[in-house]
Amino acid sequence: MRIVTVAALLAFAALTAVAMMPSMHGVDQQMTTVMQDARRPALEAPMWVITFMGDGRMLLLLTLVTTGVLARRRDPLARAFPVIMLGSAVAEWIVKWLVARPRPRGGSFAFPSGHVFTSVAFFGGVVYLLWTRDVGRLWRVVGTAACVLVIVGITLSRLYLKFHWLTDVLGGVTGGIAYLLTVLAVVDRHARSPGDAA
Repeated sequence: MRIVTVAALLAFAALTAVAMMPSMHGVDQQMTTVMQDARRPALEAPMWVITFMGDGRMLLLLTLVTTGVLARRRDPLARAFPVIMLGSAVAEWIVKWLVARPRPRGGSFAFPSGHVFTSVAFFGGVVYLLWTRDVGRLWRVVGTAACVLVIVGITLSRLYLKFHWLTDVLGGVTGGIAYLLTVLAVVDRHARSPGDAA
């Protein structure tokens, strides 16, 4: 897990540097052109639906539901889970403010994609829970596959709908992974420590 965290942090740092240098945005522009050429009327509605899965309002609802389930199971992560999600939103907004990169449609604060960053934090957190708690193997496999598909769908939708550049969504993925693994390494270990049982 530590190796993945470090690799994600390094990749996020590299992507941040690219996002801050306009001279290196050629691949981003080419990918945007490719995605726009691929747009079809039949794909519009599904792309808007999947992109809404990464919207802050939807993630807030999903976070409340997940927190409720954790609380009902008396999971020590129940109190920390909403804080983790709030922290993911704060973290990505700080980077957005520092980088201040223009979006493909105009406007600022493109890097990293907030939809992708916070979605990776949430759905990645769900995958973590599936594999660290007492959950049946079938649920683990199906749940993990579903979470990965949703993240991939949200990532593609942000490109398809021209809200972000390729670097933005890759930054969202790597930044979200780095953030989540770093926080979980501290928070969940502390929450499940014997000293907190009392």
